[in-house]
Amino acid sequence: MTVKINVTDNNHIHFQEDGSPFSDKFDDIYFDTESGYLQSQRVFIEGNQIREKLLTSQSRLTIAETGFGTGLNFLLTLRLYHELQSTETLPELHFITTEKYPLNGTQLQKSLACLPHLSQFATQLLAQYPETLTGNTELLFCQGKVTLTLLIGDATASLASLSCSNKGMIDAWYLDGFSPAKNPHMWREELFKELGRLSIANASVATFTVAGNVRRGLTNNGFRVQRINYGGKKKEILTGKFQHSARFGKGYQLRPLRSKPQHVSIVGGGIASACLAYKLVHKGIHVTLYCKDKQLAQGASNNPIGALYPLIHQKADELSQFYQHALANARSFYQALISQGASFSHDWCGLLELSFNDKLQKRQQGISDSAIWPNSLIRSVDAKEASQLSGVTLSDGGLYIPDAGWVAPHELTTAIIDLLQPTGLLKVKYNVTVEAIKQLINKKWQLQTNKGQLMASNLVMAAGAETIKIAPISQLPLQPVKGQITALTTNKQSKSLSTVICHKGYLTPESNGIHCIGATFEKDKFDTTTEDQADQYNLRMLKESMGNQLGWQSSDIIDSKARVRCMTPDHLPISGPMAKVSQHTEIYSHLSKDKNWRYQTPAPYMQNLYVLTGLGARGICSAPLLAEILTADICGTPYPVNNEMVFSVSTNRFIIRDIIKRKVAL
Repeated sequence: MTVKINVTDNNHIHFQEDGSPFSDKFDDIYFDTESGYLQSQRVFIEGNQIREKLLTSQSRLTIAETGFGTGLNFLLTLRLYHELQSTETLPELHFITTEKYPLNGTQLQKSLACLPHLSQFATQLLAQYPETLTGNTELLFCQGKVTLTLLIGDATASLASLSCSNKGMIDAWYLDGFSPAKNPHMWREELFKELGRLSIANASVATFTVAGNVRRGLTNNGFRVQRINYGGKKKEILTGKFQHSARFGKGYQLRPLRSKPQHVSIVGGGIASACLAYKLVHKGIHVTLYCKDKQLAQGASNNPIGALYPLIHQKADELSQFYQHALANARSFYQALISQGASFSHDWCGLLELSFNDKLQKRQQGISDSAIWPNSLIRSVDAKEASQLSGVTLSDGGLYIPDAGWVAPHELTTAIIDLLQPTGLLKVKYNVTVEAIKQLINKKWQLQTNKGQLMASNLVMAAGAETIKIAPISQLPLQPVKGQITALTTNKQSKSLSTVICHKGYLTPESNGIHCIGATFEKDKFDTTTEDQADQYNLRMLKESMGNQLGWQSSDIIDSKARVRCMTPDHLPISGPMAKVSQHTEIYSHLSKDKNWRYQTPAPYMQNLYVLTGLGARGICSAPLLAEILTADICGTPYPVNNEMVFSVSTNRFIIRDIIKRKVAL
């Protein structure tokens, strides 16, 4: 039945001395005249990352709101759209909002008079605002590119009237309206079910309330939510993402949703462990780090200089997209560390991938022609520009990655841990070698170590190649790969090098009087003994790609270091809960007959056991993003990337692929 309300009959409000509207029915203000505008901007616009969504969405962006009220949130969104439209090509915007007790035109005009900074857009709204509203009224703005749909009536009933495909329709939610304490009828379970029904994958949600029933309602209906310290009158706000629905037909992509624990134990001592410890501590979690050596970063993170750069292919495959995200995340994270006082050798000097043979030149041309990747990520340069960028004369052009650079991994790892020590939330235990792990009846994990048995309520295995042989991690297709780097003394020719050079290996600019070249790639080797022939290999690869213009000879070698990387078959790392591999073959066996079979059963995982490994040769680039993904798993908060990318670094992706390709007995 159509709901029709004559808005001139709304006598539930009065206006205060400052001109702002006050609801007599709910005994509450509509907005704070001192900070309400900023609150709405921070909570709904920034909390849902609307600017980013407008700039990246394709044909349409759909926002839904509970509680239109004075239209403040819509007007802020309209203003942002108007600002961006002057310089950007934007998608159509559909703003759907519900309101059970709408204001009439006079009340709305008087309310918006308190917001002079929005007067341009308030005038447009008032010009179209009808005296009589039905259950569904549409208003158009920005030459028809913005549609406002007003649904008059109960929020839950209004949302229930919307139909959508099984993929959902709403990209972002503004959960506004009077607080749960004032208006409990709106904030009920049926409302949250509608949010789950209507949301697309990765839809965002933001609200001013952090009430327990709201958090539970969102969580129970597919949202991963987190509290964020706001700093305004509303001390905390709630944001989240819709990432836990089986209706999309790929239950094996779903990870368990868990509550934030009090304590996490991490086995490892390198850059991955340090990044994870940092993320967890900043969530208020107590962390114990078990390092097998007497110092941090003695494994693959021990190199004096390491290159920070992504792996980019001609196509926008999952590998390239992951590393595109990882590079941006790493640069932001490392810069944040520096602003907090962390000190480590580094230089964001860019990187050149030299196209020194026909195959690489074709790759360079392919990336240039495809125009898939923005120039800010990677761009083609000729030999002249390559020489200008690098500071040395080069006979070949290549691909330039401006946001790449180099970092001293050992210093970085130590700097991160040093930042955490004053919090009192981190303990580091040295000289602890984990030999085996076992889950007990109480779901805790028992660690068999050289120091005896240790207990962990939540355990993360992040020790790289050291964990390859430890069950149940040994079920994953991990491979040790020995790599040796060579340190060369700087000379007159090499001192001018100003970017990282990547060929078959890499060459770093001078730092503390040395350059690093490398690295060898020897599969299935755990040995870390340095070898003269490996140094000669590194020199030979450098000369084959650049010639001998830098003048290095064997006599210029001043140091070598060999460490073991941990690699995966698809060259993507692993970050997530440990899968129950054998149960996957039982649950998802039909994938061997139909890879598109729409399984809704969530993947089985081992409780309280997580894996962070397989970072290979690009751990400096991937570690911060992987740590953020795993922190979301452990705390039940929103992932920083979409479901597909989360699955691409999951522990169960290998067994799922093997089932599809019929590589396992079923």
